[in-house]
Amino acid sequence: MEKRKTEDLRVRKTKEAIHHTFKQMICEMDYEQITIKELTERAQINRKTFYLHYTGLDDLLVELQEEIADNFIRRKVSYGSMKDIRDLIRLFFEHAANMPLLHERLMCSGSYQPVWEKINKRIMDYRRETNRGVFGLNEYAENLVFAYYGANSSLLYRQWVEDGKKLPLEELIEVATKLICNGMSSVVKGK
Repeated sequence: MEKRKTEDLRVRKTKEAIHHTFKQMICEMDYEQITIKELTERAQINRKTFYLHYTGLDDLLVELQEEIADNFIRRKVSYGSMKDIRDLIRLFFEHAANMPLLHERLMCSGSYQPVWEKINKRIMDYRRETNRGVFGLNEYAENLVFAYYGANSSLLYRQWVEDGKKLPLEELIEVATKLICNGMSSVVKGK
Protein backbone atom coordinates (compact mmCIF):
# COMPACT_ATOMS: atom_id res chain seq x y z
CA MET A 1 0.00 0.00 0.00
CA GLU A 2 2.84 2.42 0.86
CA LYS A 3 4.41 1.86 -2.56
CA ARG A 4 1.09 2.76 -4.26
CA LYS A 5 0.83 6.03 -2.29
CA THR A 6 4.41 6.94 -3.28
CA GLU A 7 3.65 6.24 -6.94
CA ASP A 8 0.47 8.27 -6.78
CA LEU A 9 2.36 11.15 -5.17
CA ARG A 10 5.04 11.02 -7.86
CA VAL A 11 2.42 10.97 -10.61
CA ARG A 12 0.57 13.88 -9.01
CA LYS A 13 3.78 15.89 -8.60
CA THR A 14 4.80 15.17 -12.19
CA LYS A 15 1.42 16.27 -13.52
CA GLU A 16 1.53 19.39 -11.34
CA ALA A 17 4.96 20.23 -12.74
CA ILE A 18 3.70 19.73 -16.29
CA HIS A 19 0.59 21.87 -15.68
CA HIS A 20 2.52 24.61 -13.89
CA THR A 21 5.12 24.80 -16.64
CA PHE A 22 2.49 24.73 -19.38
CA LYS A 23 0.59 27.62 -17.76
CA GLN A 24 3.81 29.64 -17.42
CA MET A 25 4.60 29.05 -21.07
CA ILE A 26 1.11 30.17 -22.14
CA CYS A 27 1.72 33.45 -20.29
CA GLU A 28 5.01 33.91 -22.14
CA MET A 29 4.32 32.78 -25.68
CA ASP A 30 1.75 31.83 -28.30
CA TYR A 31 0.53 28.25 -28.33
CA GLU A 32 2.25 27.53 -31.64
CA GLN A 33 5.60 28.37 -30.01
CA ILE A 34 5.21 25.90 -27.15
CA THR A 35 7.05 22.64 -27.69
CA ILE A 36 7.05 19.44 -25.69
CA LYS A 37 10.85 19.56 -25.72
CA GLU A 38 10.96 22.96 -23.99
CA LEU A 39 8.09 22.10 -21.66
CA THR A 40 9.81 18.93 -20.45
CA GLU A 41 13.12 20.73 -20.03
CA ARG A 42 11.50 23.48 -17.96
CA ALA A 43 9.48 20.96 -15.91
CA GLN A 44 12.66 18.92 -15.44
CA ILE A 45 11.10 15.70 -16.64
CA ASN A 46 11.92 13.24 -19.38
CA ARG A 47 9.93 13.41 -22.62
CA LYS A 48 8.95 9.78 -22.12
CA THR A 49 7.46 10.76 -18.76
CA PHE A 50 5.38 13.42 -20.48
CA TYR A 51 4.07 10.86 -22.95
CA LEU A 52 3.08 8.52 -20.13
CA HIS A 53 0.45 11.08 -19.17
CA TYR A 54 -0.40 12.93 -22.41
CA THR A 55 -0.41 12.21 -26.12
CA GLY A 56 0.47 15.83 -26.87
CA LEU A 57 0.04 19.48 -25.96
CA ASP A 58 -3.57 19.47 -27.15
CA ASP A 59 -4.45 17.07 -24.31
CA LEU A 60 -3.01 19.53 -21.81
CA LEU A 61 -4.91 22.39 -23.42
CA VAL A 62 -8.20 20.47 -23.21
CA GLU A 63 -7.58 19.75 -19.50
CA LEU A 64 -6.91 23.44 -18.90
CA GLN A 65 -10.07 24.45 -20.75
CA GLU A 66 -12.14 22.03 -18.68
CA GLU A 67 -10.56 23.22 -15.43
CA ILE A 68 -11.39 26.88 -16.19
CA ALA A 69 -14.89 26.14 -17.48
CA ASP A 70 -15.67 23.97 -14.45
CA ASN A 71 -14.62 26.83 -12.16
CA PHE A 72 -17.29 29.05 -13.74
CA ILE A 73 -19.89 26.28 -14.03
CA ARG A 74 -19.68 25.49 -10.30
CA ARG A 75 -20.99 28.95 -9.50
CA LYS A 76 -24.73 28.92 -8.97
CA VAL A 77 -26.27 31.71 -11.01
CA SER A 78 -29.72 32.66 -12.16
CA TYR A 79 -31.01 34.45 -15.22
CA GLY A 80 -34.50 34.76 -13.75
CA SER A 81 -34.64 38.55 -13.48
CA MET A 82 -32.85 41.64 -14.70
CA LYS A 83 -31.39 42.00 -11.21
CA ASP A 84 -29.90 38.51 -11.61
CA ILE A 85 -28.44 39.51 -14.98
CA ARG A 86 -26.94 42.72 -13.54
CA ASP A 87 -25.49 40.74 -10.63
CA LEU A 88 -24.08 38.20 -13.08
CA ILE A 89 -22.46 40.92 -15.18
CA ARG A 90 -20.88 42.39 -12.04
CA LEU A 91 -19.67 38.94 -10.96
CA PHE A 92 -18.14 38.27 -14.38
CA PHE A 93 -16.27 41.56 -14.61
CA GLU A 94 -15.09 41.56 -11.01
CA HIS A 95 -13.85 38.00 -11.43
CA ALA A 96 -12.27 38.75 -14.81
CA ALA A 97 -10.52 41.87 -13.49
CA ASN A 98 -8.90 39.79 -10.74
CA MET A 99 -8.16 36.61 -12.66
CA PRO A 100 -4.62 35.35 -13.07
CA LEU A 101 -2.54 36.45 -16.04
CA LEU A 102 -3.08 32.99 -17.53
CA HIS A 103 -6.84 33.49 -17.81
CA GLU A 104 -6.44 37.00 -19.16
CA ARG A 105 -4.01 35.73 -21.78
CA LEU A 106 -6.43 32.97 -22.80
CA MET A 107 -9.30 35.43 -23.04
CA CYS A 108 -7.50 38.33 -24.68
CA SER A 109 -4.49 37.15 -26.67
CA GLY A 110 -5.28 36.71 -30.35
CA SER A 111 -3.72 33.28 -30.64
CA TYR A 112 -5.59 32.01 -27.59
CA GLN A 113 -9.02 33.51 -28.34
CA PRO A 114 -10.24 30.27 -29.98
CA VAL A 115 -9.30 28.50 -26.73
CA TRP A 116 -11.33 31.00 -24.71
CA GLU A 117 -14.24 30.68 -27.15
CA LYS A 118 -14.37 26.93 -26.41
CA ILE A 119 -14.32 27.63 -22.67
CA ASN A 120 -17.04 30.24 -23.04
CA LYS A 121 -19.15 27.96 -25.23
CA ARG A 122 -18.98 25.17 -22.67
CA ILE A 123 -20.02 27.56 -19.90
CA MET A 124 -22.85 29.12 -21.90
CA ASP A 125 -24.10 25.73 -23.14
CA TYR A 126 -24.31 24.61 -19.52
CA ARG A 127 -26.04 27.84 -18.46
CA ARG A 128 -28.51 27.56 -21.33
CA GLU A 129 -29.42 23.98 -20.41
CA THR A 130 -29.73 24.62 -16.67
CA ASN A 131 -31.76 27.81 -17.21
CA ARG A 132 -33.94 26.57 -20.09
CA GLY A 133 -37.25 28.43 -20.21
CA VAL A 134 -36.20 31.25 -17.89
CA PHE A 135 -36.85 33.93 -20.52
CA GLY A 136 -40.18 32.52 -21.66
CA LEU A 137 -38.91 32.31 -25.22
CA ASN A 138 -38.69 29.40 -27.60
CA GLU A 139 -35.47 27.38 -27.59
CA TYR A 140 -33.93 29.18 -30.58
CA ALA A 141 -34.62 32.67 -29.27
CA GLU A 142 -33.13 31.66 -25.90
CA ASN A 143 -30.06 30.35 -27.70
CA LEU A 144 -29.61 33.85 -29.17
CA VAL A 145 -29.95 35.47 -25.74
CA PHE A 146 -27.28 33.24 -24.21
CA ALA A 147 -24.99 33.67 -27.25
CA TYR A 148 -25.42 37.46 -27.01
CA TYR A 149 -24.62 37.55 -23.31
CA GLY A 150 -21.62 35.19 -23.53
CA ALA A 151 -20.03 36.81 -26.57
CA ASN A 152 -20.54 40.40 -25.49
CA SER A 153 -19.24 39.96 -21.95
CA SER A 154 -15.96 38.56 -23.30
CA LEU A 155 -15.78 41.13 -26.08
CA LEU A 156 -16.23 44.06 -23.70
CA TYR A 157 -13.61 42.68 -21.34
CA ARG A 158 -11.12 42.23 -24.19
CA GLN A 159 -11.65 45.82 -25.27
CA TRP A 160 -11.09 47.03 -21.70
CA VAL A 161 -7.79 45.12 -21.55
CA GLU A 162 -6.78 46.38 -25.01
CA ASP A 163 -7.40 49.93 -23.79
CA GLY A 164 -4.98 49.33 -20.93
CA LYS A 165 -7.73 49.02 -18.28
CA LYS A 166 -7.87 52.82 -18.15
CA LEU A 167 -11.59 52.92 -17.43
CA PRO A 168 -12.19 52.25 -13.73
CA LEU A 169 -13.73 48.83 -13.05
CA GLU A 170 -16.96 50.33 -11.71
CA GLU A 171 -17.43 52.34 -14.91
CA LEU A 172 -16.69 49.25 -16.99
CA ILE A 173 -19.36 47.33 -15.09
CA GLU A 174 -21.83 50.22 -15.46
CA VAL A 175 -21.33 50.57 -19.23
CA ALA A 176 -21.26 46.80 -19.77
CA THR A 177 -24.47 46.40 -17.77
CA LYS A 178 -26.21 49.08 -19.83
CA LEU A 179 -25.01 47.59 -23.10
CA ILE A 180 -25.81 44.01 -22.25
CA CYS A 181 -29.10 44.67 -20.48
CA ASN A 182 -30.45 47.43 -22.72
CA GLY A 183 -28.56 47.06 -25.96
CA MET A 184 -26.87 49.96 -27.65
CA SER A 185 -29.94 52.21 -27.40
CA SER A 186 -29.07 52.69 -23.73
CA VAL A 187 -25.81 54.47 -24.60
CA VAL A 188 -26.28 55.88 -28.10
CA LYS A 189 -28.14 59.19 -28.12
CA GLY A 190 -30.88 59.97 -30.65
CA LYS A 191 -32.71 57.75 -33.11
